[in-house]
Amino acid sequence: MALFDDLPDIIADVLDDAGLGFQSVTLTSITAGTYDPATGTVSGGSTSTTSLRAVVEDFKGLELISGLVQAGDKKVTIAGANVASVPKPTDTVTAGGVVYSVERVNTVAPGSAAVIYELHCRRT
Repeated sequence: MALFDDLPDIIADVLDDAGLGFQSVTLTSITAGTYDPATGTVSGGSTSTTSLRAVVEDFKGLELISGLVQAGDKKVTIAGANVASVPKPTDTVTAGGVVYSVERVNTVAPGSAAVIYELHCRRT
C-alpha cells in the first residue's frame, strides 16, 4: 500500500524533470459564478492558472477510428500531485502557444490519490 501512497509524488518528479523532454503547459481552471435571477447577472466566477510539465501527444490508431476524437486533438498527461483540483471540461490547456479546451478527463488512481490525469483536448 505504501507504493500507491508514494506514486503520485514519484510521477510528479518524473514529469517535472526537464531533461526528459516533457513540455511546459498552462492549465487554466475556470469556476463559474452564481446567477442572480433578480438582476439577470452572473457574479463571483474565478480563473486560476497552473504552470506545469506534461506529456502532449497526438491520438493514434483505434482512438481515431472510434470517432471519439478528431484529427488535431491532443492527449495531455499531467501528474495528479501537480494540480490542486481535478481538471474538468470547462478548463483549458495552453501548450506551445496553442489553447486547447478540455473535452474529457480520465483519472488514473490505483490508490487513494490520483496519479495522473489524461486530458482529451481540442484546439479552441
